[in-house]
Amino acid sequence: MTADEPSGPDQSTPDRSAVSDELDVPDEPPDPAEMSHVLPDEKLAYPDFTFEDGAVEADGTFDLETALDREEMREWLTELRGGLASHDVGVSAPEGTAIFGVGGGDVSVSFDPDESHRGRLEFTFSIDAKLMTCSDDSDVRVAGSRGGEGFIPLDMLVEDRGPQTYRCYNWIDEPTERE
Repeated sequence: MTADEPSGPDQSTPDRSAVSDELDVPDEPPDPAEMSHVLPDEKLAYPDFTFEDGAVEADGTFDLETALDREEMREWLTELRGGLASHDVGVSAPEGTAIFGVGGGDVSVSFDPDESHRGRLEFTFSIDAKLMTCSDDSDVRVAGSRGGEGFIPLDMLVEDRGPQTYRCYNWIDEPTERE
């Protein structure tokens, strides 16, 4: 019998692994109404801001820009809002991709008009971020919620840290290293 096959008297529930039991993995997903850090499925967003030119370097650095019309800008702001709620934002270029865990930050606004009272109204959002994964290959497979595949970090099996230290990918120490 495999872990995917039903077991028990009613044959309707899959076997739980010893790892699941040891780590106290719940049988059911947490209820967002009962736990403040859990978002309901409809609020989970994993935006990937894609740029047509440029590169994300192997160490995660980049400086990218693109022109957007008003509707595209609205869409990006909506996506950013979802990413801030989910604490997850991705950036992709033809050469590379980076995924960040994000928190709060700062907003600044400026306007310097010319003689005809026209100029650039500039909003800047500076967001605290931690690089979770980075690759100079834009086609690299992504794991976790963003990739639609769950996983248990190896550190969780071999390190002596509490389960709360593995929230929001904060256990990733070297996001640029690939095995």
